[in-house]
Amino acid sequence: MKGVSVEKPGAAWKVVDNLDTPEPSDDQILVKAVATAINPVDTYMQSIGLLVTAWPIVLGCDASGIVVKVGKAAGALFKVGDRVCGCTRLGVPGYSAFQEYFLMDARLTLSIPKDLSFQQGATLGVGTYTACLGLHQGLKLNLSDASLPTPAKEDWVVILGGAGSVGQYSVQITKAMGYKVVTTCSQKTASLVQGLGADAVIDYSKTEEDQLRDLKSITDGNFIGVFDTVAKSEQWARKALKDVSTMKQKYFATTDDWSPMEKYEDMETCRVELGLIGRSEDELKVVPTLNEDVASYVPFLTQLLENGKLRPNEYRVVGTGFEGIAGAVEAQQKGTSGGVKVVVELQDA
Repeated sequence: MKGVSVEKPGAAWKVVDNLDTPEPSDDQILVKAVATAINPVDTYMQSIGLLVTAWPIVLGCDASGIVVKVGKAAGALFKVGDRVCGCTRLGVPGYSAFQEYFLMDARLTLSIPKDLSFQQGATLGVGTYTACLGLHQGLKLNLSDASLPTPAKEDWVVILGGAGSVGQYSVQITKAMGYKVVTTCSQKTASLVQGLGADAVIDYSKTEEDQLRDLKSITDGNFIGVFDTVAKSEQWARKALKDVSTMKQKYFATTDDWSPMEKYEDMETCRVELGLIGRSEDELKVVPTLNEDVASYVPFLTQLLENGKLRPNEYRVVGTGFEGIAGAVEAQQKGTSGGVKVVVELQDA
């Protein structure tokens, strides 16, 4: 089958047509790729081999497509013809989205609601799963039944980087759970995050001192935690929790899972690690509950999507076919504004 392969770390993206079609195990599905969204981790895998288990390798983890084959146990969740999306296993042969057909672990896979496109579905996996991990594992929010009305709460949650992909999903999920949300963003993207439900915004171009002063004025210190969705604001978050928060129990979550960090006795720290999704128990010793947690988020996210409480990221189609992958990765590296995802339309549905 056709796909885009990388021969070794640092090698170029190469379109090939000699890939073997993978076979789903009992709890897996085989999916025909329709669209994929590009993520920074795709570049890290291609350039330095992050998370890659074998070479040459096909990459791509934000996937959407149509189920073409179903494992015996997976038949309880999906059938041939279903439209699905989600984050696949990263760096493992057979699971990557930059090929005609790829494997997905059924319990970690989302159904695409009927009113959403494959392109919108491709923006959901990495962003929503990461948001849920930060809010649930990190800030201890109860992400349970989204079908029931959620009473409004007086507590605030601080989201750093609300206009990014993970930030947008974090804002919406937090609001759906009844919390007040304050987020950092630019003046340009303030209307975007407010449209997603943010109750207040802090201009990140201000000095740190002014930002923290704004945080105190907005929340009066009544926030349960800080989620740094952009992996750049640890010290800001630490100061906010130490000097502004009035809560006895303080939580800090971050998508930065690589930088050295001190241990703080007065606050609980969670480093979100999605990269090992789908891996075996032996490989998940650092994050042993990852698969179970993500599996529990799938029905929760499905309810939010179906109820219109969770809106996919805006996207921009940058390429078509497998020949479009290299250009789309380059476009993603150059950056997009306001959390707009770079999407490639791979095949017709």
